[in-house]
Amino acid sequence: MSTQTRQQEGPSPEELLRKEVYTPEELATLLDMDLNAIRQAAFAGRLKAKIIEHDIISIRREDAIAWLRDQE
Repeated sequence: MSTQTRQQEGPSPEELLRKEVYTPEELATLLDMDLNAIRQAAFAGRLKAKIIEHDIISIRREDAIAWLRDQE
């Protein structure tokens, strides 16, 4: 796979695992979850996220982990 193709697809799973902050799309990819579930949890306040107006800007790794633990 070429570098150009990889850039169009986004970060690899290995790259995502090393990140400290995620976009909702990255978190959905990493967790193999529906993006709408991530968005709904953030807008409902169950998943702490940086939200500006109606856009979810970022989700910290520690907040994603806490949210996943609460799901158990």
